[in-house]
Amino acid sequence: MNSPTSQPTSRTAPAWLLAAALALAGACSTTSEKDAPEESLEAEVVRPKIQPEDPIGKFLADADDAIYQWCKLALTGTNAAQKNQLRALEGVLRDRAERRCVELVAEVSGGPPINRIRAAALLGFSGQQQAQSPLLAALSDPHPDVVHNALLGLAVLARADTPLDPICSAAEFNDDGQTRAQAAFALRCIVNAGGRGACVQGTARRGLADSEPFVRSQCALTLGLLGDSESVPAIEAQFRDPAPFVKSAAVESLLLMVERAPSSKGPAGRALVKAWGGAKDENPLKELAMAALVKIADVNYGDDLVRWTEWANRLP
Repeated sequence: MNSPTSQPTSRTAPAWLLAAALALAGACSTTSEKDAPEESLEAEVVRPKIQPEDPIGKFLADADDAIYQWCKLALTGTNAAQKNQLRALEGVLRDRAERRCVELVAEVSGGPPINRIRAAALLGFSGQQQAQSPLLAALSDPHPDVVHNALLGLAVLARADTPLDPICSAAEFNDDGQTRAQAAFALRCIVNAGGRGACVQGTARRGLADSEPFVRSQCALTLGLLGDSESVPAIEAQFRDPAPFVKSAAVESLLLMVERAPSSKGPAGRALVKAWGGAKDENPLKELAMAALVKIADVNYGDDLVRWTEWANRLP
């Protein structure tokens, strides 16, 4: 965590925090205020402070607060009202970022560190093609939090034409675990949008063994999105991961894989039957595996392990 007395500060929430709660859904980067006091989410969303006419410094500070609230809503929002708030706040962020996209590009490219950090996160919400190049260039920024938020920006932007080599490199070779986590998340989001690159499959396969659980979860999901049926055994091994959300990602990965590569239904089904049959009743993996089996098989054999095993063994 950066010292607020010596480093620029931003309030965007960490990737691993969202991973722990959402298991598969998203991430936001951080710079220093993980321990900020809780605020009223509803008040921030109903009355967003980001005004498009504000000076750039105030605009970015208020946007940073709004992105922090967006992350918290994504983390904790479960009911319809909270999800509506999340969509409303995201709409505000997208509107403000689009309106001031040119200025955000300028700040990411040459502003002071605090502005580069904040603008990098917001720029992805603009949805503009012109945001892509400066965000990719920001991956070489000397300040790690600019890199973290540039990866978040690329993940939110999620353009299928994003060059993936620098993101693969950050996901696989960067010494900083948070950078690898953000890069793995960006890779998954871009692949989900249709992005492809020669580096992706290898990076995702090797990422299953990363020391950061969030990297492992995102790489599993990426392999599922790629329909990489050869990775079924490696993803099955993630069922033994100590992090619960990595297990969840492994189950989701197999579901994605069957959807995109029907030939993987047999190996995936047998892996899920094995996981379900071997998990204790109180293990969340048991319920997840059963739900996945019912979805894949389009039939429910309940607690009958013999029938599930027979079903799986009949598959090619």
